[in-house]
Amino acid sequence: MASISRRTVLAGAAAAAVAGGAAVRPARAAAPKSGRLPQHGVNYDTEREVWKPEYVRREIRAIRRDLHCNALILLGSDLRRLMLAARYAAAEGMFVWFEPRQFDHDARTTLRFVSAVAREAERLRRTHPGVGISLGCELTIFMAGLVPGKDWMERAANLGTPAGWGYDKRLNAFLGRALKTVRPLFGGRLTYTSGVWENVVWRGFDVVGVDLYRDASNKATYVQDVRALHRFGKPVVITEFGCCTYRGADERGGDGFDIVDWTQDPPVVPPGYVRDERTQARYISELLDVYEAEGVHGAFVYNFIDADSPYSPEPCHDLDMAGFSLVKVLPADSRLGYEKTGHWEPKLAFRTLARRYAP
Repeated sequence: MASISRRTVLAGAAAAAVAGGAAVRPARAAAPKSGRLPQHGVNYDTEREVWKPEYVRREIRAIRRDLHCNALILLGSDLRRLMLAARYAAAEGMFVWFEPRQFDHDARTTLRFVSAVAREAERLRRTHPGVGISLGCELTIFMAGLVPGKDWMERAANLGTPAGWGYDKRLNAFLGRALKTVRPLFGGRLTYTSGVWENVVWRGFDVVGVDLYRDASNKATYVQDVRALHRFGKPVVITEFGCCTYRGADERGGDGFDIVDWTQDPPVVPPGYVRDERTQARYISELLDVYEAEGVHGAFVYNFIDADSPYSPEPCHDLDMAGFSLVKVLPADSRLGYEKTGHWEPKLAFRTLARRYAP
């Protein structure tokens, strides 16, 4: 998930790997034949302040018909919202990945919600076979119990301490339990949305899933990192990749959002950041080149829309600048504010992706 600091997490994971003798970077592996991605889509987050079915229907229609996506990852913790969006996507003929989320809850609560999603997803799958489920997202930091800490920030910091050692073993124990629970409930594809610091045992999964942002720290090895994911002998899906909308955001990757000063009211973007939609569009296109060349099965841009971070012509209030979304919304007090109208405008990355995904 792009709303955390990758530097914090990876620093802790690297320390833990050294202490435990594990390798953070995977070994190289041969890539399958390159070509067009069988699944090409975006993330669609159902966690938002404004949730109106007519807006959701319109947005998913645009994702299918204007962006030419054939697949979608639905994120969220509200079963009704997830199923509403899934039915709209299914009606458009898209492959639907569910990514149930119960951030900061324990394993029991998490598995209960994943099971509830699995039951509903199976009902949908009976009439629409293109349905899959991710059993969670970066659970070592987002689920309580695998690493000590009251929230994701504390857990991320603890990854590299003695308290966090062995987190991969605990993660895989939970995932094994989740697989045994969900398989009888759901007959479609299963994956997990892993962080790059997590060494997942993929044996029981149908698809390898990983959030893989490129930044200054992994730019030199990014192609090899993607290629290495094929060593598990399963289809590879890049569950998240993307870039924020300012000059230099491509060097920050998944950390790009972390420029806003949220202590101010309203929040502000500090001086020195320059809005640049070309940076975002170029980054997305370059990574799609890598995925196609390396025979990746699917890739999903994070994300389609962030209605809670509006654009402003004043750089200090342009929260969209610090966002990954492919479209921008206008402030609530404007004539075309999202809450009142559902209006959004495509960014350059939207148009770039539409060209790349077009039949």
